Amino acid sequence: MTKWLWFKLLAILSLVGVIVGICYLEDKLVKDALTIVNNRCYEIEVAIEENGGIVNGEVASLVDNLEYEWFKREQGLCFLVNHKNTEQLGVEIVRLKTYIDEEEEIEFYVSLNIIKNYVETFQHFMGASVDNIL
Repeated sequence: MTKWLWFKLLAILSLVGVIVGICYLEDKLVKDALTIVNNRCYEIEVAIEENGGIVNGEVASLVDNLEYEWFKREQGLCFLVNHKNTEQLGVEIVRLKTYIDEEEEIEFYVSLNIIKNYVETFQHFMGASVDNIL
């Protein structure tokens, strides 16, 4: 093989390696962000059970932490995935705060379950995609 063919082969392998690395990084960032949201939802559920309702300072603090963690990570995800895929989760988190203020426990649980369902169902949808890189 000539030097030119070796150079082409090395360039193609390097390009494929970079694409695979970016896809892996994207998948890891998405999984980490959604795992954190899922863990925060679990913490909120435990706090509700321990305190006997949604109207208390601990639940409000946990919802604030959930909102902070999500919006911090959402900014990074917007570069990797379509923003429309992430905005529904942010809307439901804001609704949680509203339902605490209005003492709407049933609606609070509905929004919390929507968030958990979103995390479980759409994690594969937001994962690595060569289209996002190209």
